[in-house]
Amino acid sequence: MRWAGVVCAWLLVLCLATATLPNAAGGAAAGAGPDCLRELNGVDLQTATIADLQRAMAEGRLTSAGLVDAYAARIAAYDTGGAKLNSVRELNPRARAQADALDAERRAGHVRGPLHGIPVLLKDNYGTTDQPTTAGSIALEGVAPKDDATVTRRLREAGAVVLGKANLSEFAGWVDLSMPPGYSSLAGQVVNAHDPEFSPSGSSAGSGVAASMALADVTLGTETSGSILSPSDANGVVGVKTTLGLVSRFGILPLAPDFDVPGPMVRSVTDAAIVLGAIAGPDDKDPATAGSGAHLPRGGDYSGALRATALRGVRLGYSQEARENLDDEHRALFDAAIERIERLGATVVPVRGMSAESSGVAEIAAVPNEFKASLNRYLGEQMPSARVRTLSDIIAYNDEHPDRVKYGQGLLQASDATPGREELFPVQAEPSRAAARSTIDSALNEADVRAILTPGNAHANVGAAAGYPTVIEPLGYTDGGKHPFGLGFLGPAYSEADLLGFAYAYEQDAQARVPPTDVNPALRPASCATVQPGAQAGTGSVRPLRVIVHRHRSRRLRVAVLHATAPRVRITVRRGKRVVARRSVRAPRGVAHLRLRARRRGVYRVTALDPGPPARTARGRARVR
Repeated sequence: MRWAGVVCAWLLVLCLATATLPNAAGGAAAGAGPDCLRELNGVDLQTATIADLQRAMAEGRLTSAGLVDAYAARIAAYDTGGAKLNSVRELNPRARAQADALDAERRAGHVRGPLHGIPVLLKDNYGTTDQPTTAGSIALEGVAPKDDATVTRRLREAGAVVLGKANLSEFAGWVDLSMPPGYSSLAGQVVNAHDPEFSPSGSSAGSGVAASMALADVTLGTETSGSILSPSDANGVVGVKTTLGLVSRFGILPLAPDFDVPGPMVRSVTDAAIVLGAIAGPDDKDPATAGSGAHLPRGGDYSGALRATALRGVRLGYSQEARENLDDEHRALFDAAIERIERLGATVVPVRGMSAESSGVAEIAAVPNEFKASLNRYLGEQMPSARVRTLSDIIAYNDEHPDRVKYGQGLLQASDATPGREELFPVQAEPSRAAARSTIDSALNEADVRAILTPGNAHANVGAAAGYPTVIEPLGYTDGGKHPFGLGFLGPAYSEADLLGFAYAYEQDAQARVPPTDVNPALRPASCATVQPGAQAGTGSVRPLRVIVHRHRSRRLRVAVLHATAPRVRITVRRGKRVVARRSVRAPRGVAHLRLRARRRGVYRVTALDPGPPARTARGRARVR
């Protein structure tokens, strides 16, 4: 009977392997479920950069109005319908007219720049005079501010079309500790497109999900501590947490001015560089930006830093503690990223003094007072006609709607209990800022490195407290390919050009990003809500990486890895913390096999890394008695 069980188990492995092998090209299988309206007149909206869209518009294949319609159709198919991802709070009813006007400018021979006619979604704390700016609060429903945020104004002047507002964690996540990321009383819960059970993360959750699903070409987020980096990590997109003072915060509904920063969340490093160039620079309405002009690249163009060789000869560091705190799958992906960076010509060394997650949390002590003071000022200056005039009014209004504010409002109440005085800002913020800058500067200087590699959003807190920049991009996927994991580059103040260059070189070599519709079959709607002229349904999917571990006889293990895309996979076997085996195994036709002897009793954990692209990990386990 034991031999019969073994035979049956391995027949099952063989059947699974042959029934679901990758196609001949080793990539996505043809004929998988369509991504509704992914292609428009030969342009793939999931992979096209801003430059690609500009080229298509210059050739007459696309128009700005056509892009607005295509993105609105995607929103209808996936966000308000279909999987109901709920990442977009409201579309701008004037977006189509704005796009028509910009198309007319183009026909007349006037193109403002690389963002001309490009649809963008703004996190719903960016001030827009033609749409409500609510921060997700039912107390601010329907209220438009007196002024556009400076970022909004600069995007409009650059020719961008404000397509609408993205949902967010209410008041940038500052309502109650029990409120999940991506929830707001006004718009409800944002859903991660890769896996509805996986958190969309961070207060810019709507911007992250919308970017991952190509619901606009560009989305904008804000960060106080992790709110750009975390959702970029969790949704598999590129995010830029900017240096405090590089980009104006004027007109953005605040959380804590000593830490708040805006930044792009997009699908490519190229687009991140273009958007940053449009929004960075001094603004008289935000004194923190007074010195930023001296730190801009020539012509304000960050795209000049994007070179495939940007990592050659560069010395980078990483925190050994942060690496050791990763689980097996995330560590395998991070180690593979380090190896790739070294192959691209960089030297990577461990650095001391950078803890895994805890550094910089002290900044939270400054938030309650800053939030009360800055919110009350914003309401008084920008929203004098709102039904609420103060934070106290918002709390009282919320008390009348417990069905909407269903997680409590402990953080709002704690903030309202503070003095709410602006003169206290430096006293509360400067100690944590100085400590965070010392931590990062010491790590950079002692190891003589240009930047620190971060696994996912590690070091987001200390980077936020310091006001230093990080660029994060897709690294790979865990859990067989379902859950995105990012790679960050953290550097000193105003080092965005360098960080974008490093990220671009890695991106071009790794090709790590996969659209959510290629990994989550549940996203596929029964039909498109609207089929635009010239639109096509994209095909293709990435089959989940699978690890099957079978105990053969008493002390032998057989491991099968299915659906690999690379010619070889790396298999690591651990018993407890001890590595029992680490092998590079051939994977002909996407299947790899490993046999080994288990010398002791216990649980054996197997992690497989498929270098891809895309890089993916999966795990399995077996108990040997």
